[in-house]
Amino acid sequence: MQTLKKALLIFLVSSLSFPVFGQTYQDYLGAGNDVGITVTTSDNFDQNAGVNLINGTALIPDLYGASRFLSQASLGANYEDIELVSQIGIEQWLDDQLAMPASSYQDTYNEIYNKAYHKIGQAYGYDSYNIDRRGWEHMPSTFYEKVLREEDVLRHKVAFALSQIFVVSIRVSTFSRRGKGLADYYDVLYQGAFDNFHDVLKEVSLHPVMGYYLSHFQNKKANPITGSLPDENYAREIMQLFTIGLFEMNNDGSYKLDANGERISTYDIEDIQEMARVFTGLCGDKWNLDAYPNNTGSPGFNRGSNAYDFTVPMVMYQDHHDTGSKRMIDGSTIAAGQNGMKDVEDAIAVLFNHDNVAPFISIRLIQQLVKSNPSPEYVERIATIFNDNGTGVKGDLKAVVRAILIDPEARDCAWLNHPKSGRLRQPVERLTNLFAALDVNSASGDLWYNDYGHIFDKLEQSFLASPSVFNFFTPFYSESDFIAPNDMVSPEFQILTSTTAIRSLNTIEDALKIRPFPNRTTVILNANNDPVIGYNADDPPFFDLTDEIDLYNNNGTTAIVERFNIVLCNGQLSNGTRNVIVDAVNQAAQNDTNYDAEDAINDVLYYMMMSPDYMILK
Repeated sequence: MQTLKKALLIFLVSSLSFPVFGQTYQDYLGAGNDVGITVTTSDNFDQNAGVNLINGTALIPDLYGASRFLSQASLGANYEDIELVSQIGIEQWLDDQLAMPASSYQDTYNEIYNKAYHKIGQAYGYDSYNIDRRGWEHMPSTFYEKVLREEDVLRHKVAFALSQIFVVSIRVSTFSRRGKGLADYYDVLYQGAFDNFHDVLKEVSLHPVMGYYLSHFQNKKANPITGSLPDENYAREIMQLFTIGLFEMNNDGSYKLDANGERISTYDIEDIQEMARVFTGLCGDKWNLDAYPNNTGSPGFNRGSNAYDFTVPMVMYQDHHDTGSKRMIDGSTIAAGQNGMKDVEDAIAVLFNHDNVAPFISIRLIQQLVKSNPSPEYVERIATIFNDNGTGVKGDLKAVVRAILIDPEARDCAWLNHPKSGRLRQPVERLTNLFAALDVNSASGDLWYNDYGHIFDKLEQSFLASPSVFNFFTPFYSESDFIAPNDMVSPEFQILTSTTAIRSLNTIEDALKIRPFPNRTTVILNANNDPVIGYNADDPPFFDLTDEIDLYNNNGTTAIVERFNIVLCNGQLSNGTRNVIVDAVNQAAQNDTNYDAEDAINDVLYYMMMSPDYMILK
């Protein structure tokens, strides 16, 4: 963690020219520090019960520990959320979250679309409006509505993590009319967040959105007359990015080496070609009646992509499928002549059962939830649970997520000072952290935030808007001065530049001092003179600062700094940073008679959120 903070500290000082301070810690018992302590227990049923009393799982954490846990297990929490975890404990909170049923992104998307459609109809007197305009622009609003309104915060966090593994992007032009399909695709990740990885992988592989994004939608078998060959895009990425990676791994995430000490490739070009033959013949199963309301009967294979309903899984059109035998990466052979969908299922089973899947996916999820550089021991513990949840089931994401969050490396305070602990908060997380912490709302009750149009060009991230299938940043990126020399990675640093750093600070300042974000809840005319939903100056989002204003007025700057130390910094605000913030706010109050509680709160938040104590999630 100190290495990541040092990299960020030097970067911020050199790029932004303002003073920031690092943090030092004193070891203490509680919230996970069990190093060098022996615990015995009389529990005959759970042999770990004694250790769990102090390793941060069975222990009821204090507010700092609860906040730190929620920073890993959610996309943002307010003070009351943190109090709840400190009252019921981490295990009970996890039990409650994992038991919550999933709702539906598509349902919320449709609700937002229909409400927007009604607004347009009211504004322009239309009895009907082109319902084909169910575009991606309502997807970001759907995300923020759900993440900031719903109680199943762990499921939303895991879905957000999975969306950066199984990447699709709203930036594809075809998706401008595919909002329902995108919402349905995200439901695969959101609703499947606690299901089996095999099932998620299969649903992703058969979803038309992924099919179109990685071009195995209408992928045809080889044609010897024209010389065409099957598209290899999905065949490559399902191996490289979604399951096994480039090189053979041990269960702890380390790479296997050959006799010459070189890494061993998991696949080659011939393996890609064979896998590409598997994914031939897939296409849509139903017409897109929004675009073609008069279509009847079953669709064919060769219509334009807009003709198909992208909320329905692809099916196999056998005439376009390569029915020859296919050699798989494990040396097995898919038999010739069988149904094409059986080929797909067999290939997915081969990948799912590969030794690399458990460590590869375990590392990706740990990086998204807890830390960029998990130890080999941490990876092996999680990969072992991925391979067997304790009842002989492989790929149980519920068990994997629980294990990641209660692992000693996630909970034990001894890891706070470890050089390889921590990760840089992603730009979207910084916004959701703030919005959740301050209970963002609006007069209309709608939170329709198109973050792609608002922040992507500034911060190089917004919801579901990756520039490529390789995500906003690669999990292998290493900042060159401090991270790479220590054989570490710092994925999120890839999109932290002098430009994005300054714009991130400006975005936070605007959110605090102007408006949280432009709320798109009214009708405007676009460049083509078409009515669309746009920014509503009469319906700005606002923060609920009632408790904070009372706290500041009654207890002063130090009290409000400590409150946000709990809510945003997980109790890790350094004395140096704390003193700078308190002094700056008190000085401002002395110099300006109009400086009030809200000004003080905004300044505290702004100074705190620019500090390494906040930016590096510990």
